[in-house]
Amino acid sequence: DYDLGSIAQKHRQAAGDMWLIRERYLSLLTDLKMQTKSIEEILKERDALMIELSAIYIGAPSTNYKAYSMAQKALKELEDMTFSDEEIDKFLPTELKRK
Repeated sequence: DYDLGSIAQKHRQAAGDMWLIRERYLSLLTDLKMQTKSIEEILKERDALMIELSAIYIGAPSTNYKAYSMAQKALKELEDMTFSDEEIDKFLPTELKRK
């Protein structure tokens, strides 16, 4: 028997944890572009993020092929949760915009 509520909660937790890692990577890219941190500091933070992300994946519930295929289709074909360069630029400070 599956406790679907518990599994759903674990997926939500993993997604939230991954979102935070994503935001920290974006912040790290900003630091790199703005040259506010040394390369050594950036590499140290990057390595720490990789370790944290690995721990999140280890603790996250696994999925099945059907769910994976549905997510893959949504991301590739329907472009769910993807942004154009123009949309991304709207969130960035002027110094980081592509155009």
